[in-house]
Amino acid sequence: MPSPKRQPPIINAPWPVAAFAILLVVLHLARLLLPDSLQNAVFFHGALFPERFWAPPDASPLISVPPYSGPLAAFVPMVSSAFLHADWMHVVLNAAFLVALAKPLLEVMRSVWPRREPAASLLLLALFLFSQVAACLFYLAATYPDGGLMVGASGGISGFVAAVLLLREGPDRWLLSRPFLIASGLFVVANAAFAFVGPELLGASIAWQAHIGGYIGGAIGMRAILWRMRRRRI
Repeated sequence: MPSPKRQPPIINAPWPVAAFAILLVVLHLARLLLPDSLQNAVFFHGALFPERFWAPPDASPLISVPPYSGPLAAFVPMVSSAFLHADWMHVVLNAAFLVALAKPLLEVMRSVWPRREPAASLLLLALFLFSQVAACLFYLAATYPDGGLMVGASGGISGFVAAVLLLREGPDRWLLSRPFLIASGLFVVANAAFAFVGPELLGASIAWQAHIGGYIGGAIGMRAILWRMRRRRI
């Protein structure tokens, strides 16, 4: 008797996860369909520029990249950068990792808060955005004062990596548990190594600092969520 065919992961994923992954791909396609001038404007306002972030407000208007106009203009790219990608390989890889990692996280959140949708999905989205902002802040600090622009959802996805690893430890384990520290060390080493081989393999530089920052943000955020899960089960 032939075994049934396995469906692709994105079909098996909960619809909020699949919709988010598809949104990343659709937004990338929509950007590519824009005229070059509008694409440049999207990157100017949506990508994270350390040079713009760290530039003093009274910087000369003759510099190549002007500073952000204010705190809100500086914060927006920390979120919007997650929805911009450099090329098709970039967005497809991020969408695939998003589905693989977000699916088990959402299933656990739904099991703890049954019949509470969209609360579980919104909590997962909040974890992603918190990780993305942490990734951007870490990247800004590590590339002070003028690193290259940063785009992509990998900061938030790195936060999901930490969340999945913490989930395996259980709600009673803390961030300093030995298995999680070992896994975190391997994550850092792998990203440091990938920073050197990435340009050769993918033809683009890897914002490994953002991955580490997102991982730290995801670990902190997921630890708070697990604490809340534990209290609910008591």
